[in-house]
Parts: sequence; structure tokens; C-alpha cells
Amino acid sequence: MSKLRLLSKQCSKTMSALILLCLMMLLTGCGTTKEKLIPVQPVPLPPQLTADCPQPDIPEKMDWGDMPQLLVDAMNSIAKCNLDKKAIREIEASRGGLLSL
Repeated sequence: MSKLRLLSKQCSKTMSALILLCLMMLLTGCGTTKEKLIPVQPVPLPPQLTADCPQPDIPEKMDWGDMPQLLVDAMNSIAKCNLDKKAIREIEASRGGLLSL
């Protein structure tokens, strides 16, 4: 029985040493990792947001009755440009950059 007990103790010590060795190897493997930052190119803005805003056509022969329609066309063009600028600000804000227009 004493030989069996001695063999059991020796096996237990060997297993404990192997387990500790494996754990130490795992810990040292994580200690040497380095962070490497990779630069990311920003996604380009959609071309429809950066396109020129349309200007209303001013006819050569124009009277005072045509002025309200010209004013409506100009205001619609300005509103569309403001929506484009708002979309650009939202895209820049989602990227984390600050853009003030």
C-alpha cells in the first residue's frame, strides 16, 4: 500500500506542476501583445450632397407678376442646400469629427 500511496503523491505533484506550468505559459503569452493602430480612410461624402445648388433661371423678359414664382424657386433652392448641409453635418457627427457650417 505504501508504494501505491507514494506513487499517487508523486503523480499528484507532477500533475500540479504541469497545470501550473500551463497556466504560467498562458499568462506570459498575453503579456507580450502590442496594440497596432491601423489608419482608416474616412468614407467619402455622397456626390449629391456636395453638388452645386441649382439657381433659378431668370428669364430675359420678366415683369412683376413673375417675381413671386422666381422667389419661390429661389427659396426652394436655398432649402435644398440647407438640407444637404444638414446631412453633411450629421455624417461628420456620426464619424466623430466636428464640422461647423
